Amino acid sequence: MTKVTENWFKTWFDTKYYHILYKHRDNEEANLFIGKLVHYLKLSRGLKVADICCGKGRHSLELSKYGLMVWGMDLSPNSIESANSMSNELTSFDVHDMRNPFPQKDFDTIFNLFTSFGYFEDLLEDKKCLENIFSSLKSGGIFIQDYIHAAYFTKDLPLSEEKLIDHVSFGISKYVQGGFIVKEIQVKDGDYEEIFYERVKIYSPEELVSLHEQAGFQVENVFGDYHLSAFSASESQRIIINSRKK
Repeated sequence: MTKVTENWFKTWFDTKYYHILYKHRDNEEANLFIGKLVHYLKLSRGLKVADICCGKGRHSLELSKYGLMVWGMDLSPNSIESANSMSNELTSFDVHDMRNPFPQKDFDTIFNLFTSFGYFEDLLEDKKCLENIFSSLKSGGIFIQDYIHAAYFTKDLPLSEEKLIDHVSFGISKYVQGGFIVKEIQVKDGDYEEIFYERVKIYSPEELVSLHEQAGFQVENVFGDYHLSAFSASESQRIIINSRKK
C-alpha cells in the first residue's frame, strides 16, 4: 500500500481511463434516484438547482428533463467539455473547485451525489465545501448529499479484482488506510502502465450530520438507499442527507 498523493483527484478524474472503468455505471438506477428526489422534494419547473461534482453531466441532464434550470460544476476540464457538448437550454457547466466560493448563487436546491465528497486530507476543506454550498442556497433552500455508508462496505475489505474493459486491463485493490477507503487502480493499456488512486474519507451518518449542522444547515431526513428508505445502520449502503438552509 502506497501513500496516496494529496491531489489524486485532479489527475485520475481527468483521464480517459476513469471514464472507461465506470462506463457501465447503472444509469437506470441513477435516473430512478433523480426521479425519486424530484418527486420527494416537489421540485417544480423553472427552479434553479446545482449539481456539484457533476462529471460529464449525466445527472444534470436528467434533472433538466423535469424543467429545472441546472448549473453543473466539476474540477475535470475533460468532463466539463463533454458535459457542455451535450448541454441544452436548461443546463450550463463550468470547471470549478468546490472548495472555492461558487460563481453562481441563489439556488433553490443543490445536489452532491454519488460520494463526490470526502476527498481531502484536511477536515477543514470538507467543511469549506459545505459552507460554500450553504452560502450559495436561497434562504430555505435544500441540500441533498449522497455518500457511501462506509461501515457497510469496510467489513469486506481488503479485496482485489481484475477487469478488462475496451482492451484495457484494470487491477483494482480496495483497502482502509488512515481513516479513508482507498481504491488502488493499476492500468495496463498496451505498453502503457500507471497506478491511480481514489480515496474517500470514512464518515459515519452522525459525523456527516454534524458537519451539515456546523455549516448552518438543519438536517430534516437521513435516507439509506436510492429508493429513499429510512436509514439502517446494519443494512443501508448509502447515507443520503436532506438538509435545509434555515
